[in-house]
Amino acid sequence: MQLTIKDKTLNIWSKKRILYTICFFLFCVIDQRTKTGSGLDGIIETFRDMAGVLMAVIIMSHYKWEEFVAYKIPYAVWTGIGLVAGVLFVVLGQPLAYFMNERVMVSLDVFLFGYVVIHTFISVVKEKKYPKLNKGMFGLWVVMMLLMIFSRSDYVWPFCYFIMFGCFYLTDFTEEEQEDLYQGIMNGVIFAFFAFQAFCCVFRPYDQIRYTGIYNNCNLNGLFYLVVLAAVFGKILYVTKENKHKFWRVYYWLGAGVVYSFIFMTIGRTVWLVAFILGLLFLGFYQGVKKKKHYFRNGLLLMLCICMMFPVTFGMTRYLPPVFHHPVWFWGEWSEQKVHSWDAWNSEKYVDINEIVESAIGRTTVITDKIFGANPFVIMSYAAELTREERAVLKTYEEYSNPFIVRKTIYNYYLHHLNFFGHPQSEQGFQLVADYWIGHAHNIYLQYSTDFGICMGACFVLLALWSIVRLAMKEQRGNIESDTYLLLLLIPLLFGMLEYSWGSGAITIILVFFAWKRAMVMDIKMSEKRMLG
Repeated sequence: MQLTIKDKTLNIWSKKRILYTICFFLFCVIDQRTKTGSGLDGIIETFRDMAGVLMAVIIMSHYKWEEFVAYKIPYAVWTGIGLVAGVLFVVLGQPLAYFMNERVMVSLDVFLFGYVVIHTFISVVKEKKYPKLNKGMFGLWVVMMLLMIFSRSDYVWPFCYFIMFGCFYLTDFTEEEQEDLYQGIMNGVIFAFFAFQAFCCVFRPYDQIRYTGIYNNCNLNGLFYLVVLAAVFGKILYVTKENKHKFWRVYYWLGAGVVYSFIFMTIGRTVWLVAFILGLLFLGFYQGVKKKKHYFRNGLLLMLCICMMFPVTFGMTRYLPPVFHHPVWFWGEWSEQKVHSWDAWNSEKYVDINEIVESAIGRTTVITDKIFGANPFVIMSYAAELTREERAVLKTYEEYSNPFIVRKTIYNYYLHHLNFFGHPQSEQGFQLVADYWIGHAHNIYLQYSTDFGICMGACFVLLALWSIVRLAMKEQRGNIESDTYLLLLLIPLLFGMLEYSWGSGAITIILVFFAWKRAMVMDIKMSEKRMLG
């Protein structure tokens, strides 16, 4: 889109790119709120359900007013039904959804997706207008989602995601809209990073060695940084391929150094490993875009950016919050050991650089009791102390201080409870030690197989592998969109091997569904490329 001011023409973003950027910024907000809410005020439910509203907005951005006018009767009927049903649900639906704010958001979800479902049905069935998808891959996705819906799990989100992304996959977006969507993902994530870190520089003093940022858990914070890292890598590939001004190339390279610095400060071994793998893949993609074999030189450049930006990143994180003296805590964080508004800027409660380095070295060489840090996804048990000790699987310090024994114990439990139909949440979990109840498998593949059954888990693994292969095919080399989507896809698939990376409302899982769409619709572009070649 162009804007002319005093005979000067400026190239600015299109309206849809701006809209998609706002949507993905809000997806990041949803991710933060659903992972740090208390569960006592409806905030988690409200923001989780907001994902449906954003998906409806993205899908409906493709529609034209004339399409509604041409089939106005079903839309008019739905408008009446949706408004009446929505009002009744908000007023009378407390037995189904306790919080008023949640009921309002659910009503808005259903109301908007009523239009989306009607439009999708008319386009696909009556007008035969839909994108040319890879039928095998789309069919596998449908089977996987149906297995989730009809499993014994008590989760509702698989049905919601089946409707949301089923309509999204069947919407025939133009190439311009797909480009705007791709750019909107990167822009929205990066803007969210700036907003979140600006908040942290004011309200989140650095008083915990493993940096939690705007989350209440360092692993969740690190997972968000991985998404930001993939977005920054995508931007580097884009500005390089489009030969943008040198300022933007330097800006994003230094930005990668900043994100890696934050990742280092989380002191998460799984985060470090995934960030290292993403960096290796990015250097390969970058070499393909530049068409020059300077892999190690580019790697040294990335290391230089990290070394340059780490002092800046640490200094900003450590010394800006004391200027404002107004700490903000999330659910379960408050304690006397935290920095309070009356603490001096040089209080011992603040983390110094020596503590970070010692802890980082320690977590790569020595096993400490910090493996059981404050995790919102580990459920505390409130039974009698004697009962907890009797139920604990690991009894001695030597056992529960060894991460390999801990992981083996968790995996053995969940492997022995696999079946073909899944489990509700009430049938999962066990007492690992006297003070901690393990509520999830610490592995996305094992967790999904436990929740929804072995067949669903097999479909998920096959779909993940199929997507990786299609996004990394020879025909796609040099395609920066596919490269970026591949990085985004790999984050929960790699991180989820050892830590929590799933959940309704999680930005990582939402982006996986977008990456699947990219993998499904590539056939036309591949065939066109073969014809031109």
